Amino acid sequence: MNAMTALAVKSPAFPKNRDKSKIADAFSKAAGQYDQLAEAQKRIAQKVLDLCPAGSEQSAVESVLDIGCGTGYWTRRLRDHTQAQQVTGLDLAQGMLNYASQQEGNNAIQWLCADAEQLPLPAESLDLIFSSLAIQWCNDYQALFASIAKTLRSGGEAHIATLLPGTLCELEQSWAQVDNKVHINQFAETSTLISAIKSSGLTLTATHEYCEKMFYPDLRAVFDSIKGVGAHHNDGEAGLTGRRSLLKLKQAYESQRIAEGLPVSYQVLILSIRKS
Repeated sequence: MNAMTALAVKSPAFPKNRDKSKIADAFSKAAGQYDQLAEAQKRIAQKVLDLCPAGSEQSAVESVLDIGCGTGYWTRRLRDHTQAQQVTGLDLAQGMLNYASQQEGNNAIQWLCADAEQLPLPAESLDLIFSSLAIQWCNDYQALFASIAKTLRSGGEAHIATLLPGTLCELEQSWAQVDNKVHINQFAETSTLISAIKSSGLTLTATHEYCEKMFYPDLRAVFDSIKGVGAHHNDGEAGLTGRRSLLKLKQAYESQRIAEGLPVSYQVLILSIRKS
């Protein structure tokens, strides 16, 4: 996989037909270094966790699911935050789950390798679903939210963060000065996600859109922050990139440098959902 491929920025038509095995392989290979490089992901996930109900004697959060649990970093924090007795960490990448299961502090957590579009869990078995930066890899949002609706109990909640078009806009603009190849994937518009939620019978209780901006010292650090967390799978498969093209890319990206460094923008959408 070319290190210079990246995440999505253009608005596509859904459903798509991504190769889930390639996505899983990319994330599996990143498991060992993910937590050290996933600074933007941690900032976003904390905002989602803050929306989840905290455990108390009055709170009846018994069973929770983390969709796209990765290394289990946030699965363990979700368990501690909610004090749930049954916690499932679900991920498409078996390598991530293998890494998660080897970490300490996994009591009350079960790890499950499965596709979020077809959750292999009993109907009405979950009180809460947490997911941060996972559902953008789905092909069919109708199937995803129908599966969420099926597994949530009445009154259950889901808090989900995903990425929108405009993510990595600096990288997209720089590549556009190099060639016309496809170097990026695509994200769904907010309207596409909301439509899928409503058609599933779920109630959208809140949305929040914002830009999480990171800064890096050089282009290599920018790409390490993408490939290092496994998010470099490319729908278009642009292929190998020559040295001259990379030099042109570097020059184009350098024109966007500010005092803090080279900017990387993540356009974030947080969805809060309830099953009535």
